[in-house]
Amino acid sequence: MTSIHTRRLETMVARTTARFLELAAQRNLTVADLPQARLPWFEVRNADGSGRPGQPPTVLIFDEIGGSLGVKAKEFVQTIEAIAAPTIRVRINSPGGSVFDALAIHSALLHHQARIEVYVDGLAASAASVIAMAGDDLIMMPGAQLMIHDASAVEQGNADDHRQMSVFLDRQSDNLADLYARRGGGDPAEWRDLMRAETWMFAREAVESGLADRVETVEIDETEEPELRRRMRRSFDLSGYRYAGRDAAPAPARRHATPAAAPAPAREERAPARTNPRPPSVDQYREAGSRRAAAGPDRGQPPAGQARSVSTAWMSRSVAGARELAPLPPRLSAQRVERDGKMFYRVGGHYTVHERGYEMWDENGPYVEIVSAGAGDKTIAARPDVIFLVNHRGLAMARTAAGTLELWSDRVGDGNTAWLNPQRQDVMDLVHGIEDGTITEQSFAFMIEAGHWNADFTEYRIDVYDLDRGDTSAVNYGANPNTSIAARSAREILDELDRLPAGAARAAMDRLTHRVDLAQRRDQPAAPAVPDLPQHGGRTITQLDAWLATIGADL
Repeated sequence: MTSIHTRRLETMVARTTARFLELAAQRNLTVADLPQARLPWFEVRNADGSGRPGQPPTVLIFDEIGGSLGVKAKEFVQTIEAIAAPTIRVRINSPGGSVFDALAIHSALLHHQARIEVYVDGLAASAASVIAMAGDDLIMMPGAQLMIHDASAVEQGNADDHRQMSVFLDRQSDNLADLYARRGGGDPAEWRDLMRAETWMFAREAVESGLADRVETVEIDETEEPELRRRMRRSFDLSGYRYAGRDAAPAPARRHATPAAAPAPAREERAPARTNPRPPSVDQYREAGSRRAAAGPDRGQPPAGQARSVSTAWMSRSVAGARELAPLPPRLSAQRVERDGKMFYRVGGHYTVHERGYEMWDENGPYVEIVSAGAGDKTIAARPDVIFLVNHRGLAMARTAAGTLELWSDRVGDGNTAWLNPQRQDVMDLVHGIEDGTITEQSFAFMIEAGHWNADFTEYRIDVYDLDRGDTSAVNYGANPNTSIAARSAREILDELDRLPAGAARAAMDRLTHRVDLAQRRDQPAAPAVPDLPQHGGRTITQLDAWLATIGADL
């Protein structure tokens, strides 16, 4: 009996050959042209918004995504970044492809300021389902299918090579499971089990699982040109998968937690599909500033003394009223180098950008925050103890105290250079992510020592920050700390409390007091009070850790 892996390889070879033959016929290519040719899998229509009224720019993903023989994800990202429109529609009919390219595309769509509408016309399987998760709205067309499964790869080498690949694939699959959980809710471990089982879903089942928002009921536009209809409705050879489509697969093991008789929950009740929502309007900024001005000296004080983490990706967003004086930094880079007779991976880039506004929120609403030029000069000159992490967690990969992490500043912003041990598996995972373009940004966890509001309380400027005992991190996604915590576990949320600005912390406490499920416990002894926190640049993490330990039994 032929194994699934052999079938998958045979299907890949046959399909790739057929695609090259089709491309050669369409473009009159010779055999000599084929090594330079790249297989197309996406197309953008109406990019400038000059098409039919009400028709947004539309991205068609109609074949296997990326890979070594396909058009690179970098080209897709550059095309998307050039679109300036309030809404982008992404239509998918794809059996999958390169998960690394899919993650890069997913990240590009998340970072775009437009509202992303994803329509699954026919199939969003494997890597294509990863792209679909980036939608603000994910709509399944009638008859469409969605499939999730574990990451896979073709590996050549000895036993050690295969063991390393096994570890890498497990970590990659865990990363994807977390992505599905962010959108559909629930435990990532539950989604990993569904991935291991290769779970296929009809349109309605995708909605019931929490991944999709609805099944489209509007009639398909039959005026579409025949070639477009062929691309977006054609079927694919699925013999390389364990199941050849939903008809051949068992029913999904997961259903949405909402009882059948109850109405479907609002989108906000699930973990958000998107870490950076649509930017607020100028009026929203002004209204929030008026509320701060009316709040008085106690409620309108700058959030100095609070811990914070902000990424370069978040700083790259254009927000109403923000200054944009500094150029965008280059992406995170990795290079193998020799240092002191040993081999390292040198990883570096900017972790913050000067004089570029990014969006923040407190209980009054949105405001623009800017890191002033020179804000980090004092802490960098003081030789702070700082570690280099991935996603602000895990074991330290480099440290200033060990001489493996250096901090610096230039006209663009503040940055770091880390020398990482290539014998560590987590280092190699990071390097692969950087080389594949799936990890491109950095973030930093710091304390605000000094800052001030502008006259109308719509802009807060960080004049001095303290990085001692903080970290710089390579991150999957750039996210506002006040919005991204909604997609995290309870322990992770509590671990981030010390980084919330005072206003956001008060807003969180106010919302918790109105929770019905918490009201049922008000007759029980109250949790220990939060210890008084210093209103200066001193550390607060140790105090909060001690307090959290006293209430940890409820997690």
